[in-house]
Amino acid sequence: MASKQVLVAGAGLVGLCTAYSLAREGHAVTLVDKGRMGSGAARGNGGEITPLQALPMPEPALVTQLAEGVISNRHYFTIAPLALPRLTVFGVQFLRNCTTGRLKRNTAALDQLVRGAMAAFDSFHRDGISLAGGGWGYLNVHSDPEALRVYREAQIERARLLGIEEPGPILSRAELEEPLLREEVTCGYRIPTERYIDPDRFCTELHEALEEMGVNIRPHTELLSLDDTRATVRTGQGVETIGFDKAVVSTGAWLNRQLRGIPGLTFSAVTPGTGYSFHAEMDTLPRTLTMGLHRKTLIVPMSGTARVVGLMDFGFRVERFERHRMDFLREQASQFIHGLDETPISREWTGPRPMTPTGLPYISPVRSHPNIIVATGHNMHGLTLGPVTGEVVSALVSDRDPGIDMRPFALPRF
Repeated sequence: MASKQVLVAGAGLVGLCTAYSLAREGHAVTLVDKGRMGSGAARGNGGEITPLQALPMPEPALVTQLAEGVISNRHYFTIAPLALPRLTVFGVQFLRNCTTGRLKRNTAALDQLVRGAMAAFDSFHRDGISLAGGGWGYLNVHSDPEALRVYREAQIERARLLGIEEPGPILSRAELEEPLLREEVTCGYRIPTERYIDPDRFCTELHEALEEMGVNIRPHTELLSLDDTRATVRTGQGVETIGFDKAVVSTGAWLNRQLRGIPGLTFSAVTPGTGYSFHAEMDTLPRTLTMGLHRKTLIVPMSGTARVVGLMDFGFRVERFERHRMDFLREQASQFIHGLDETPISREWTGPRPMTPTGLPYISPVRSHPNIIVATGHNMHGLTLGPVTGEVVSALVSDRDPGIDMRPFALPRF
């Protein structure tokens, strides 16, 4: 295989994984990011590697919740009313994908990546990436046994479709043997196939591995525009150009800005949604990652502390810290986990998640500029799908068949 000069723009989870996959195939990689390596949502997420839970966000049940999110800021999913005009195109497309038929179609497309997710992580681990700071197992809990039963049955069907081990039986709170669960939790079940890691350590180890492999790493280098063989970037020293054979744009929530720099291309199908997390210095940690399904909130034992993750906001300032939303996240977690209401918290984080109207990422060459490949829009599954996306992009760069139907991941026409 002929080595190529490849520019990777964006060093979030997908960008780091893509740069790693390209470099170990022998390509000469330059990795740039407007901030530090592992920026955006790369380090503040829940650390989930969860193929059984990786589903498109648009679904029928979300339609009623969208209305609730506009009228209340005490909801896990909020939309700023003044931002509605700006979100109209995205919102209409999103709602179109909330039908049962489209959800089934989009899930089948996403499963092409999901099936290769664990194998891709295994390949990273064999190379020396530790995947440390977490563990195996996923506990779903609920206050309503019937709602939990329906949710579990859907996951059993999905496990059979993917050919992986099915979730365990529904157990009472006492049978779960998790002393941190509060009284509102009546039942739960465990999923043995899912795992979780410390995403901060994962990003740091990838960064170190890339340095050892000779990748040209350039933080604080903002991509301004692209043509077929050159990129214009801004650094602290000014504006310069970088040549390439292939370029990969993996700038996540900021994709729209970069693609506007390509002549003749208009793009607005990635919309940032704001997520939140914090760390709690608990004396006793949960035995495993625990999702309060009724609270839409996740608590993860991670590198000796507990990370609480949740919420999704659409508005104007996607990186703005909102104290009332962070307080609401803590309140939600405290309703089903003992010890969070008075425990000191730290590392409060808010950042953008790159959302698409189908719930599918874009992994696609730009039609009018085939040397430019887009790999972004992974919604809330950037960690789960990062390594397998890197493998797919590496195949595209090397002109190999990626082994999946790429049509569902193509950039939309305008």
